Amino acid sequence: MRLNNIVFLVGIITTGLLVAGNFGDVFLLSVSAQPPPPGYPTQGNFQFGNIASIQNDNDGKPAWILSGHWKSNLLNASGSDQANSSVFSTSFEMVKLDGKNSHTHALTNFISTNKSTEGNSTQVFSGTSSVSLREGMVQDIPTTIKFMGDRVVSIWIDPAKVDNHFGDTPIYGTVARGDHGPQRMDSDSNSTSWKK
Repeated sequence: MRLNNIVFLVGIITTGLLVAGNFGDVFLLSVSAQPPPPGYPTQGNFQFGNIASIQNDNDGKPAWILSGHWKSNLLNASGSDQANSSVFSTSFEMVKLDGKNSHTHALTNFISTNKSTEGNSTQVFSGTSSVSLREGMVQDIPTTIKFMGDRVVSIWIDPAKVDNHFGDTPIYGTVARGDHGPQRMDSDSNSTSWKK
């Protein structure tokens, strides 16, 4: 029963951090991956989103909450552009489930070396990146970015290269909607369906 309560609490905290992360500069870190405000002119064709993930400890149990932002042009880069001008960067806060040991990380300098497709809706980009750790930037870390459907992103950072700092699971996030806002419930009926 205690595990169910912990999982429920982690879900509530993650949801709260995800909502809080949508309010401007709450989690603006040293490497900005913040989405621009609506109507703000941008260069290139980037996707943006939130990081909202639970990472395990060395025993495989939930231990850390990650919350932040990411930006990328991987889905819009042509084959020849991917190695030269591909962008995937993220900055996020990492905090223990008890609210202690809060610190930040950034992933930058992603260099895509391979693109593939899993199933019909998952785009996979493999390559290397740099990740900020307590000791400084660690470079040339094998990294895999997956865009699943049009709503989920996962970031796998080779655990052996970062002393298993992010646990044994990918870091997950969501892809921001093009209309810069969440869907809303249809309030005109008793329906539980979402408006598009």
